[in-house]
Amino acid sequence: MTCASTHSSGGGGVPLAVLLLAGVSVLLSLPARSQIVLESDRAQLTVEGFANFTLANVDTTDDLPSLDYGRIDSGLRVLGRTSLAQGPTLGIRLSVEGSDQAARLTEASILLFDNHGRVEIGKRMGLPDVLTGYAPNNFQFTSAEFGPASGPSLDPGGGLHTGFLRGLLAEQIGPLAGLGTTAALFDDRSAKVLYVSPKAHGWLAGASYARDAQDASVDQLFQAGITHESYRQQDTLRWGATYAHGRAVAPVSGRDLNSIAAGVSTTLHEVWMIGFAAGYDGASRLPEVAAGSFASSAWGATASVNFNRGPWTIGGYCQYATGEGSTAVAPNDRLVAMEIGASYRFTTRVRLYGAWYHFDFADDEHRASTAGNILMLGARASL
Repeated sequence: MTCASTHSSGGGGVPLAVLLLAGVSVLLSLPARSQIVLESDRAQLTVEGFANFTLANVDTTDDLPSLDYGRIDSGLRVLGRTSLAQGPTLGIRLSVEGSDQAARLTEASILLFDNHGRVEIGKRMGLPDVLTGYAPNNFQFTSAEFGPASGPSLDPGGGLHTGFLRGLLAEQIGPLAGLGTTAALFDDRSAKVLYVSPKAHGWLAGASYARDAQDASVDQLFQAGITHESYRQQDTLRWGATYAHGRAVAPVSGRDLNSIAAGVSTTLHEVWMIGFAAGYDGASRLPEVAAGSFASSAWGATASVNFNRGPWTIGGYCQYATGEGSTAVAPNDRLVAMEIGASYRFTTRVRLYGAWYHFDFADDEHRASTAGNILMLGARASL
């Protein structure tokens, strides 16, 4: 068995339990400390890192044998900032992520911020709201709190669970797995200019513009989002919406991207986290010549529940998503999925997690349905 985030092979070899035990032993040997911070009177350097080790067993109804996979995801983030005389704070942020086979620079930006908000220029996701730490993104409303907080995650559309699928099935399920969470291309990390407002009276807003998005079907990409939080004793209510518009690349002769999503989440007694979100892409990115039942609207919805008690986090989510798979046939692709999982925190920086992901995918072109189960067990350490 090969452990990798970009390529994994199935089969026998060393038992999964032995590999997991070895991984946990390494993670537990790390010191339980917070991020590394070096500072002087006017400057500060923050260093953060993480490593996720995940094992999975994939079993589907498409007559393929059950396969075992493993992957390692890791990352390092550096934020340097200095206070300008009688002015805003200037900063540089770098993020590197990768696996045992490859590493890449995922984010690199220059930022300027004060009490009027934050401006960033560089390679960055469109609607970020945190500079340091691993807090959930404020523009997302459904989540799997028991999974890794950075890198590929177990959230709806998070990419860790569906990343173990292979071939045509992976290509078909991938676009549907992100529907019903946020507006499309939420995690686009192309070079862009973005602004995030300061939080005022519970409101938080952000907007970004990229000239050349990572998605090959669009070039210019505009993204925007707004949320509002209100508090009552130990309870929090948050709601908001995100929007994305992408201009279709000229030679493709496809429709522009217009994607909108909205959601609401509540935290009760600092123990329960309940969220709901829905998204609508319409006929975005489909060929202009497709019409009627051959250009059906893409949309989806997700709902999640998480419970925290001591070192334990237990939760899950369900998802329904549908969209046009092939414009040559009238039926639509459809994904019905659910996930249940739990995690145990040995320290604030080391945790063990496990999850079961079940999906039922209907293929419009072949008029066939494929169901499957992915069992995952992993360990995470962070700085």
